[in-house]
This record gives sequence, C-alpha cells and structure tokens, in this order.
Amino acid sequence: MNLKKLIAAGLTAGMLLTAAPVLAEEVTVEEAPAEEVTVEEAPAEEVAVEEASGEEQAAVVVDAQKLDASYTLALNAINAEDYDTAKEYLNVCFAYCDPVSNPMMYADLLLKRACIDVIEEKNDMALLQLDAAIRVQPDLADAYLVRTQVYAALGNVDAAIENLEKYIELSQDTSLYETVAQLNEAKGDIEAAEAAYAKYVEGAGGEVEEAGFQSGLYKMQAGQLEQAIEAFEVYAEDETYGAGAAYNIGICKMNLGDYAGAVEAFNTCSDKGGAFEGLYYNRGVCHLMNAEWETAAADFTKSVESEPYVDDARYNLAICQMQQEDYETAVATFTTLIDAQPAEGEEAVPVNDGAYYYRAVCNAALGNLDAAVADYTVCIDHGYELAQSYYQRAQVYAAQGDTEAQNADLQASLSVAG
Repeated sequence: MNLKKLIAAGLTAGMLLTAAPVLAEEVTVEEAPAEEVTVEEAPAEEVAVEEASGEEQAAVVVDAQKLDASYTLALNAINAEDYDTAKEYLNVCFAYCDPVSNPMMYADLLLKRACIDVIEEKNDMALLQLDAAIRVQPDLADAYLVRTQVYAALGNVDAAIENLEKYIELSQDTSLYETVAQLNEAKGDIEAAEAAYAKYVEGAGGEVEEAGFQSGLYKMQAGQLEQAIEAFEVYAEDETYGAGAAYNIGICKMNLGDYAGAVEAFNTCSDKGGAFEGLYYNRGVCHLMNAEWETAAADFTKSVESEPYVDDARYNLAICQMQQEDYETAVATFTTLIDAQPAEGEEAVPVNDGAYYYRAVCNAALGNLDAAVADYTVCIDHGYELAQSYYQRAQVYAAQGDTEAQNADLQASLSVAG
C-alpha cells in the first residue's frame, strides 16, 4: 500500500465548505401595521436578541470561511509535501470544527493528521489520531486502511489483517483480499491465505489468469505436493507461467523423492528460459541423490558462480569430487570453504564441520596423515560425529604406528557410541 497514493486520492480531495446560508426569514421582520410597530410592543431587549442572532449568523459565516481557507491551505501544503505547514493549518481547522456539529469533517481532519504522522514515522501518534477518527465516524473506511499500513509496519500482522478486512467490508473493494492473502501467508497461515485469495478471485468475477498458479503455490507451501503438481501442470505451456510452473514442479518432485522427475522438470524450466535462483543448486542436489557425481558437480559449480548458496554449493561440489576419487581437488574445495572469510561488516558464519571431516577422509586417502589427524581433532573438539571421528582418527594413528593413540581413540569411540 502506497501512503502517498492514499494522500493523493483521499487527502487532496478537499471537502468543499459552504458558508452557512443566512435565511431571509431569520433577518427580516414581518410586515406589520405602522401602529403595531411600537417600542412598547417590540421591547428593546427583544430587538437586541434579534440583532445578536444576526451577529451570530455572521460569525458562523466567517468561521466557515476560515475553516474552508485553512483546510484548502492544508491540502495544498500536503500536495507540496510541506507537512509542517500542513499541520499548522490542520490545527487551525480544529479550532473551527468540532465532532458534534461536523463529525465528517472532524474525522477527515484526524485522518489527514494521522497520514502525516505515518509519513513522519510517528506510528503511535498516528494510531491515536485514527482511533479518534473512528470514534467520531465509525464507517470511515480510509482510517482502517491507514491503520492496516501502520500495524503492518509495526509487525502486528493480525491487527493489520483485521483492519484491512474492515476496510474491505466498508469500501467493498474486494481486490484487497489479495493483500489479505499475502498478509496471512507472511504469518504462515496458508489455509487462511488460500481462503482470502479465493475471495479475491470471486470478487474479480473469476477471471484471474494466475489464480490456478497461485493455488498451486499455496498447496505447495501446505505440503500438498501432488495436488500442487496438478495445479502447475495446467500452466505447462503457458508463455508467462510455463517456466515457473516447471520449476515448482521440480521442487515438489524433489521433495517427494522423485529426483529423476525433478531433474526433468528443472531441465524444462531451463529450456523455457527460466533463471530462478536455486535452479542449479536444486538440480545439483537431485543429481547428487542419484549418484550422478559429474553432472551434479557441474550444477554446483554454476551455483557457486551465480547463486547465493555458495557455502552449501561448494560443500556439495567437494563431496562430488571426493566421490569421483579426485581427492586433491576435493581437499582444495573444502579448504576454500573452510578458509572463506565473511564479507566486511557481516557476522562470521560457522563452517560446516562436515567439511573438516571429509577433508580428513581425503587427506588420509592422499597419505597426508598429519593433516587428517588435525581435521578429525577439530571434529572431535566440535562434537561432530564423535564415534566416527574417534574411530577414523584411530585408523590414521594406526597408519602412523601410534598404537597407544589408536587404542585411546578406539576406546573413546566405543564409549561415545553408547
């Protein structure tokens, strides 16, 4: 939701104030015979009352003009994004407007003041203004819309949803059920998100091109993978959604353990020009699970070069190299992963202990026994695969002829294995 659009649509649409008309019968005296118009029959105090009434009417006109002028100046200042000036004129407006005699105008002033507070990131103040506006005018739809934005900014998704649904009820703008769906999705309530999206589609007359695709996404997030695949298959040949449908089918099949089917879907996505983040990594995982080491390594290499999953992709690449008995390359890849420094200003991320473990395996295979012992020791210090790490280090000690260390590690391995 764009607050500036709201200001443009709602806040600049000035409420035209009309000076209160002075009715003829209130300022004229009925014609009467000359003899009846005497001081005695029209006491001085009664004449004074009539004169005071006229002054009151004039004052009403002046106040209305002041309100109209101040309101217009406030709108002009809002349009110019001069919010300090706008607040000054809105304060003047409050002096000439009260919630009893002119509730609509009073609520409108509170709404505009709240919008300025939102722009100035004074959300608590904005909520106070909006609450007051709703007390004065409970059916002020835009107040609920702005409250939606404030609560969303504050991270109170439930309140944002409640207020947006109230806005939809008052305005009948069912297109915003799509936003309700997004808010429910953000809080992890996929069932509510799907229900809200169905209302959006219904309000649009059912003619929403991506409705079935979105339904597939909801089913995928809800773990209904086979139903999601069916929904996406409808879009397989669609020019706009075809590549995305293929990618999502691949994700679903990968999670179902159908790695060959997932690879086929990812290939279709690639053939259709899909460039989704994770395409190479996920296809690489599927190849790895099928023990297609060389093909998997190619995908993980591309993932390292172009996707954000660098550490995981590099780790899996090294595993593929190890499985192909290319131990030297695997050691180099594991070492790059272990030695990688976080970017400046970023917090250090713990290295996957498996990198030390499998680098030790590769070093042992290459005869780099001291290096293997050092890496197994790191794993033991970190509590990683303790039984296996003690056992494998015992084998290295045996190769080095250190029987005492070998026996100690074998005993430790039995102890931690339970």
